[in-house]
Amino acid sequence: MSDIIKDRAVVLKTHPYGESSVIAVALTRSHGKVRFLAKGARNSKSALQGSLMTGIVAEVVFYLRPERGLQLLKEIETLGTYEAGHDDLERLCLFQAALEIVDRSVIESESDERSFDAIESFIRLLPSAADPWALFYALEIGMLKLSGSFPATASCERCRRALENEAFSMDASSGLVSCPACGSAGARTLTRGASALVARMNRLGFEGALDVKLSRGERKEIGELMHHFFVNHVEGYRLPHALRLCKEEVSGQ
Repeated sequence: MSDIIKDRAVVLKTHPYGESSVIAVALTRSHGKVRFLAKGARNSKSALQGSLMTGIVAEVVFYLRPERGLQLLKEIETLGTYEAGHDDLERLCLFQAALEIVDRSVIESESDERSFDAIESFIRLLPSAADPWALFYALEIGMLKLSGSFPATASCERCRRALENEAFSMDASSGLVSCPACGSAGARTLTRGASALVARMNRLGFEGALDVKLSRGERKEIGELMHHFFVNHVEGYRLPHALRLCKEEVSGQ
């Protein structure tokens, strides 16, 4: 027996299935990550035709049978998505990379409204962010925090010295945060500017990233730190394909 469920969802990825159907992986607000089977969605006569686009925020109605790996999608109503300008390939790449990061960070069927709210807020704020990379790193920090994998950065965990306005080191494997004097061999030492930005985004989330402009050096420092955290704490993680394209776009500017 199936329950009919209505929920809010962000479509993370889709792929064709059979002759006319689509499988969509979506993060729902109340039921976690769900795999939907949209029967006949590529058929021009289907009510679902053209409605399953990667990155849309939607209201979905589906038949839920927890013992099944695929849930049957009944209805979908698009509520919004990120509209990229023709000259803003960088933001579009980061938009796609954010969907990949969330897909790899969230365990299937584990419900956590905070993960849904994070990606929905990212989609809404991306067009107005002063620097899309800062907003993207704030999302990555937020996802790591939700899994308990990103530490507080207010003080050195060894000597308890306050780290406000100071450079610090972070060990992505252990999560140890330390002042320069206590840094370990496996830690990555950030410059004062990058340290301040990481601490700000860690403390304030998206609010701490919206008006931030990263230098090329800060972008590289923080990006490498985030990559090492994901490699160490997200099983099977690899650099998102969209992020590789984005970095190629930036390097070619």
